[in-house]
Amino acid sequence: MSRARQFLTPRVLAPVLLWTLSIWLIHTYLFELSVFPAPLWRSAGSDEAAAHRLSPEFPAPMDREGEDWIDSVDPRRRPFSPHGAPRDPFPKLRPTRFLPDHCLEEWFMTGETMCGRAELGPEDTLDATWLWVNGSDQRWADEMRLHRAKMGNELVYSMRSVVENLKGHVRTIHLILYDYAFNSTLGDLALVPQSTIDVLEETIDKSGPVYNPATRDKVLNLDGRKISERVLDHLNTKWRIVQTPTWLNFSRRDTRSPQHPVHPATGSETAAEHAHFQVPYPTLRYAGHSEIFHLPTVKRDAVTMQLGEKEWRERDWRSKALPTYNSMAIESRISWLPGLADVSIALNDDFFMLRPHAVSDFHSPFYGNVIRFKTAWFQWIKPDIDDGHITDTGEMGGLYHANYLLSARFPKRKRPYFAHAPKVITRGLHQEASLMFKEALTLSSTRRFRELRIGNGDVQIQWLLTQLRVDRWREALLWTYIVVNLGSREGLWDDASRQAIIDLFGLGVDAAQVAEVEVHRAERKTLDIFRMARIFQQAGWERPKRTTFDFTSLDGHFPGFLPKGADAKENDQCVLDFDRCFGVFWTHGTQVSASDMMKRIAFQEPDCGDCLIMALVTASGPLGLSAFFPPATSTYTNPSTDPPPDFLPPPHLPLDSTWQAVDFSLHNVLSTTSLPGQDVNLRLYCMKLLSRYIYSSGKSDVHFHMLKNAEGVKKSLKQIDDSNSVAILGLNDDIEKDYSDIRSMVNQWFHKKWPRPAIWERAWSAP
Repeated sequence: MSRARQFLTPRVLAPVLLWTLSIWLIHTYLFELSVFPAPLWRSAGSDEAAAHRLSPEFPAPMDREGEDWIDSVDPRRRPFSPHGAPRDPFPKLRPTRFLPDHCLEEWFMTGETMCGRAELGPEDTLDATWLWVNGSDQRWADEMRLHRAKMGNELVYSMRSVVENLKGHVRTIHLILYDYAFNSTLGDLALVPQSTIDVLEETIDKSGPVYNPATRDKVLNLDGRKISERVLDHLNTKWRIVQTPTWLNFSRRDTRSPQHPVHPATGSETAAEHAHFQVPYPTLRYAGHSEIFHLPTVKRDAVTMQLGEKEWRERDWRSKALPTYNSMAIESRISWLPGLADVSIALNDDFFMLRPHAVSDFHSPFYGNVIRFKTAWFQWIKPDIDDGHITDTGEMGGLYHANYLLSARFPKRKRPYFAHAPKVITRGLHQEASLMFKEALTLSSTRRFRELRIGNGDVQIQWLLTQLRVDRWREALLWTYIVVNLGSREGLWDDASRQAIIDLFGLGVDAAQVAEVEVHRAERKTLDIFRMARIFQQAGWERPKRTTFDFTSLDGHFPGFLPKGADAKENDQCVLDFDRCFGVFWTHGTQVSASDMMKRIAFQEPDCGDCLIMALVTASGPLGLSAFFPPATSTYTNPSTDPPPDFLPPPHLPLDSTWQAVDFSLHNVLSTTSLPGQDVNLRLYCMKLLSRYIYSSGKSDVHFHMLKNAEGVKKSLKQIDDSNSVAILGLNDDIEKDYSDIRSMVNQWFHKKWPRPAIWERAWSAP
């Protein structure tokens, strides 16, 4: 015992505890490891595969260096230590939060679920993102001269409207801000609090090779403040300055801060109220452009890491992309935003919520992301790049470019526009897009000004993501049936596949004589309002308040474009031509690759794919998608004998930029999304694949008004006030005259609508 006791001393235990804490912090915040890989290869089951996947929850970022929780010295700008580039490889795809396995199967097969709140868990929350820039800053002056006058204070009221009308449902608000290099010779040192300098003096490593031992502790006296040369050099090389709204109090943006009014340490009535009633105060985070402008990376070996290829490529690209004044370029990098949740709503500062909403007005695990399509015949985006518009200052060039990219990877077709309203962004899908269209997005992100009429043009990323969800869902549906259900384990369409087609269309013994079949869309009950209300009530989640649904992907593929004057019923029927759709497989009885058949039906002859989906939805009955899926006992064993990977991505189809390059074979898809030796239940795999892309189309009462002159503004505001149904408002303030009158009029209207400051505003006071 005495020998053991000699090791139980503070001198011995302290390093052990510090090492343990360090390892925990590294694996919790830096490496994002869900498990340690199995030391030896062995047959893998579904539980082990789940353990190798990352959590659906994206990790919170580490705290920034210094004292990021205190308020700014100058309310217009703030020095900060930016988060670095994510660890290789990035992005690492995460699973989407969805239903437990047994609930998942019920939902997809029958369109019903017996699962309740105990099994489904708490309702999702949303993050919200805004872009902001100080229009009076000299760095923006040249660009701002190209615009008409702007109101300038919309952001504070836009944020108030969202916090008030999504009360308790917003987890984190993100402000994406313009930033630039820290330069002590331009007076930036005055922005750093003395207490922060003192912290840095204690924490900045003194032993690094970049510091000369003779000068590393040399103390300078700048503007009456003492600072070591080492810390000054660190600030000039590592820190940056971010523009900030003057009304934002940084000490009240994070409830973990001891200066936040709801923090227990304050002992305030607000803190007591928060603890007792759980008053919902979202966290507010900020990020500079430099923190999100990074390139996708792959896992590197020792040689490429030593050569630093990734670093010099990114430095070269960032030198071309930053600083940026292009909102489309900034939006294309949002999946790099530190701490962003999987589901968020992206808002412009001219968006306002006028009435209470539920999370399900934007997203739910049952019905996916809610998209507000505009489907009039003139609101569909053509799939070709228009040389005359691709570099337009508006968004049309970005829309054409986006559909050009989509039409290379998916069917070439017109796609519908969407309403001018907050957009639902799924971070996992954004990451898929950043990999699928890596080259195009990397190039378009270097377009610093939308006014430049040169180059390859912008990409309207929010619209691209919306349509990518629609096309990935369609692709996953067809892959489930064509490759998984009808394909043999050798990857072929054979006699059994032919019989399945005969049975689907009820062709009987005369199948060889049938050249085509007419398919009709069956009546479905998926969007019955009483049924939807019951589903949400059973889950303990709030049902939609401001959205009327007109389509869900659980009923197939979104109806296609119809020319002017066409009857909408034309989208409720189609003709499937067996020769054209199935080729020699049908005409000559030839076995063909399931992957090749997938390409033919889904992309080469897209009308065949659309019609096949309609037929399978009809065959599934009024609810569910049972006709698509393989039998419950259908499995596939990954034949690889390689060691398991560091992490396992969720079920997803290949991310090539063109459909011709994709290998849709079961072997190829599961080689990267299942463990070596794993027995994969194919029905469940397909359901988890589809769960990434569920969406619904809905309509809300959205008003959009142009503020050009005082008389028009007065009429617009009265129209809004007289309405009892307007849910979302967009105000475009391209003011042509009467600027002072309009500003006064609109500010009074804003303050009347949302008089109470948010807790992070300087004007806030405890109630």
